[in-house]
Amino acid sequence: MEPLLRRAARLLVVDRENRILLFQYEDGGQKWWATPGGGLDDEETFEEAAAREAAEELSLTRPTLEPLWRRTVEFAFRGQAIRQVEHYFLMRLARSDIVLDQTVREAHGREGIIAARWWSLEEIEATSEQVFPEDLCERLRSRQP
Repeated sequence: MEPLLRRAARLLVVDRENRILLFQYEDGGQKWWATPGGGLDDEETFEEAAAREAAEELSLTRPTLEPLWRRTVEFAFRGQAIRQVEHYFLMRLARSDIVLDQTVREAHGREGIIAARWWSLEEIEATSEQVFPEDLCERLRSRQP
């Protein structure tokens, strides 16, 4: 079976201490951590989807988005093979800027998000849990001066 083609905007949310916000997802007993974000709607651009996802998943309006990188990845979710083109956007902000209210938590539940956590690069590198993208630390370290 051919994978479903999908386009997605991913948000790399970094706080003042350079910690990264990751969401933990669960599907069919499998758990993993990934950046916030989601699929594009209809004719939406990647930038428009990133702004919408910031509102839906983080309660942020008018975020400042810095384009980072693009990648194509294949995976299975809810029993469906998916080939996804992802565009990543950087958002730098204070942890207090994010409010995970009841509406946001309900949206998380529908998307299989079961937890949120701020991680240092060292914690990501040391964990035995799955983190996506797999090369997140390498990509971030290559951007540092």
